[in-house]
Amino acid sequence: MIEPTKEAWQPILERKLPVLLHLLGWGIYATLVFYGNFARISPWFFFVHYCLAFGVHAGSFYLNYVYLVPNGLTRYSLARFLATNLLAAILMASGAILLEDWLLPGSNMTGRLLGGDLLPLLTRISNYVVFAVLGLFVRLSVDWYGKLRKDKEMENEYLKSELALLKGQINPHFLFNSLNNLYALSLRQAPETPVVILRISEMMRYLLYETNAGIVLLEKEIEMIRTYVAMNELRSKSGEGIKLEVSGNLQTITIQPLLLLPLIENVFKHGASPVTIAIHWGFPLLRVHTENKVRAAGPEISGGLGIANLRRRLALLYPAAYELVFHQEGDTFTADLTIQLNSEAHD
Repeated sequence: MIEPTKEAWQPILERKLPVLLHLLGWGIYATLVFYGNFARISPWFFFVHYCLAFGVHAGSFYLNYVYLVPNGLTRYSLARFLATNLLAAILMASGAILLEDWLLPGSNMTGRLLGGDLLPLLTRISNYVVFAVLGLFVRLSVDWYGKLRKDKEMENEYLKSELALLKGQINPHFLFNSLNNLYALSLRQAPETPVVILRISEMMRYLLYETNAGIVLLEKEIEMIRTYVAMNELRSKSGEGIKLEVSGNLQTITIQPLLLLPLIENVFKHGASPVTIAIHWGFPLLRVHTENKVRAAGPEISGGLGIANLRRRLALLYPAAYELVFHQEGDTFTADLTIQLNSEAHD
């Protein structure tokens, strides 16, 4: 899971996009009305009649979009919401009729209403209802999308916090295991102890300064693993029976830091020689295979911090894009990890 990088113009576009969409919608509406009616009637009649109609339509839309839906539906009953819309429809429609009679000589819609012909009023009320429903639909859609986006942002923040906590657990866990190795060497006053201390220092430097970024080069991560394996070779006195194989072009591949270390640690903490570690990259799959003899205490399959941490990080970082399998046959224990690295992870 990699945080997308926002360009400088994106926040501005996100703020201005709703305004642009509204302007575009009303622009299309005005264009259709103009081309459909302008040639059939006089310019003054067209201007007065359709400007008043536009006022009713826009007033209906924005009364619901801006005020009634976000406030009325949540604070008041549905009956009050509908009654408010009905009152607004009658007032807007009546006002448009009065203004049209005043501005257009010969227009007598008020007289028609007084004579019992309600068609002019009902026509404008029905137009109000259409744009009120449109305002309701658009506002509910915007609020629904906003809630989804807010929930997604909260989920991302939670996952980022959890990932930071999981990654933070690796450092003390690694240090604890390294100190155990150092203690074992010191008990027998091994001459390799200073070299092991140097190896631990190199790995701690990597942990402190190289892993703060969201991703690291796979090549650097494997160098860290090489150092860790070399330290364990010194611990095993002869270093025999430990084999590390790396294949594939790793120079441009990136991965989440410290992702592979718990799997390698598990081999040396709970296994015995001979040990084989094979890491292979072939687009788009990174494959890690470990094999070791089982000590009496048994391997850490699911209960320990290291593997549990690894499982959770994989689930968060590469959902549905990884496979982690453990298998024991006789006294041989194997672990196979496969990760599908997408374009963002290896570019």
